[in-house]
Amino acid sequence: MKPDDLVDATPAQFELGFERSPAGATILRRQLVAYPFHVGRVLHVPGDPAGFATVYVQSCSGGLFQGERLRLAVTAEAGAQVHLTTAASTIVHAMPDGAAEQSLTIEARDGALVEYLPDPLILFPTAELRTTLTIRAAVDATVLAAESFLLHDPKGGDGAFDLLGSETRIEGVDGRLLALDRFRIDGRSVLAARPGVNGTFGLQGTLMLVHRSNPAGALEALQSALPESPGVFAGASLLPGDCGAWLRVLASDAIALRAVMRAGWIAARRLVTGSAPGPRRK
Repeated sequence: MKPDDLVDATPAQFELGFERSPAGATILRRQLVAYPFHVGRVLHVPGDPAGFATVYVQSCSGGLFQGERLRLAVTAEAGAQVHLTTAASTIVHAMPDGAAEQSLTIEARDGALVEYLPDPLILFPTAELRTTLTIRAAVDATVLAAESFLLHDPKGGDGAFDLLGSETRIEGVDGRLLALDRFRIDGRSVLAARPGVNGTFGLQGTLMLVHRSNPAGALEALQSALPESPGVFAGASLLPGDCGAWLRVLASDAIALRAVMRAGWIAARRLVTGSAPGPRRK
């Protein structure tokens, strides 16, 4: 049995459905949230457009563990606007005898805006994680999705994670594949600091801005977030299929990584809504 078969056979532990109310506010219309997840109430952050929803996703288990098969799904109906984030970084614990898998599907219908911006994964020694993100977006919808990671050995040594495998699929609402990104990396390769791979930069982040109605504008927005800093190596380019743009970041520390990812978020929000997002508490 392939890893994808294992993920597909696992019941979803997390399903959220957002709609725009007759008054214009985004509401959480449907939810199915099982262990290990917890979802806070819908917040409306000062400085955001009227009715814009912010939701924090939390873990009751303290991270990702060996053998877990987690499935998440988020749907934003026409005109809904939602910001999804985590309360803190997610620890990916040691996995000496197996792996964990997590899949997320985001569907954005006509005119919807979904921001999925979790804090970085913290990969412990021997961690092995495979993630799959599927984005299905209408032509005039926008999805901004982030993935980032860093290494940490709680014993203070040079222990490294075994594997991080990532797949991001961007599709139309009809299921037609528009763009596909895959990578596999192990902690030893990161620590080796090889020229042409990651050099001295040990942290990595990716922002996908799916904005099919104006891909050139999406690229311009992400390019405006590129820093002039010796602690960051980053670049932005158009996505295939005229579906938007993406930003990939290599950073020397968590502060530098966070700054670039936040700048990309602010630029994307301004592109879509005309204003910067209000500050969130973490």
